[in-house]
Amino acid sequence: MIRLLQIIYIFLLVIITLKFFDARFIDKSLINSLLFVTLTGTIFLSLPFVFPRNSGFVLPVQLITASILFSIIMANISWEQNFKDSLIETTPYLLWMLFFYLLYIRIPIRILENIIIIYGILYIVLYFIQLSNSHNVLFGKPISGGDEFTEQRGMTRIIFPGGGIFILSIFIALNKLTTKVKNLWFWLLITCLGLLIPILQVTRQFIAGIMLIYLYHFTQSISLFKKTFLLLLFGGIVITASYVEHPILQGLIETQERDANLGENYIRVLAGNYFMTDFSPNTLSKIFGNGVPNWGISDYGIFVEILAHEQEYYLSDVGIIAVYAMFGIISILGYIIIWIKSFTIPLPKEYYYLKYYLWFLLFTSFTWFTVYHYHYMISTVFVLYIYQHLYEGQENYAKTIAEESKPFIVNN
Repeated sequence: MIRLLQIIYIFLLVIITLKFFDARFIDKSLINSLLFVTLTGTIFLSLPFVFPRNSGFVLPVQLITASILFSIIMANISWEQNFKDSLIETTPYLLWMLFFYLLYIRIPIRILENIIIIYGILYIVLYFIQLSNSHNVLFGKPISGGDEFTEQRGMTRIIFPGGGIFILSIFIALNKLTTKVKNLWFWLLITCLGLLIPILQVTRQFIAGIMLIYLYHFTQSISLFKKTFLLLLFGGIVITASYVEHPILQGLIETQERDANLGENYIRVLAGNYFMTDFSPNTLSKIFGNGVPNWGISDYGIFVEILAHEQEYYLSDVGIIAVYAMFGIISILGYIIIWIKSFTIPLPKEYYYLKYYLWFLLFTSFTWFTVYHYHYMISTVFVLYIYQHLYEGQENYAKTIAEESKPFIVNN
């Protein structure tokens, strides 16, 4: 019974932390209240377990969590933002602590995979519903800030909320497509949609990141000749696509050429430089971060809002630099350790999707909010928990083998 309640809790936690895919037809204050209460409960549930045995990903998650907590104090010291505002704004980022609770209750990996796939399918269904009703904003908000989704880069552009759970689900499908015998058509369909939907959303870093992961997955275990052939074929397709007169392709090419011509004047480069060098008002904030601004409410939040509206300097556009600006150097150290371990800690082939997800975060970390936004937070925690669970299992197995291989000595 307890296990069932835990599973139901984790299942509901996903949709709540995603704010019901930012549904516009549900009262916003109700969603925010439910989110705050749920996250507060999750934090208190996780608090007794934040100091497990230090191995694998435990230390980096502890470092990130500690830096987030300390940023509440920094927002008060550096910007005089009151603790109430900081607590409300910072609580969603403390979902990192769920990692420790999951390690304690040991939810089976198969159950988590099923939850992720269910929400991945839901994401796909809701995206196409929204796409077919672009004149009526049901989920999220238009990039243009208007009342309906408009055409950009040759397509009605809808960056559908909850991308993290979708990205993780398609990497699971990709992995199972080549390691499972059953339900191959199902996994193939999800894998194909995993490439189609980012193309329809016309988001360059998503398209490039997913295509690179797909290419790596299908070429990692084949001969050098076949690998070279596929790489040349892929390159040929990319070159050929640049000459195809299609609105989506032409929109992507024109945007890329425009940004490339801007060079150092590209707005994300300017924003990144500013948040790295000029944003923090003192040396302490340059080390420990500035905290999370209460957008448009506190003086700190008003300042960040003015930066966005007048200078077009958005924290969400600079990814890992935003993490540094809010949470400081220690949080960056935590992310670096995570990415290093994603390359050094081995995994069984059927779980390579964990590496793929972390590599996707790394690939998009300088241009998008994948590393810290609530659309990605819970899927990141799931990935690190599963990775840690497998790592500890391998570690315990190695210890058992080592113990059993010791010579048996009888004392006379």
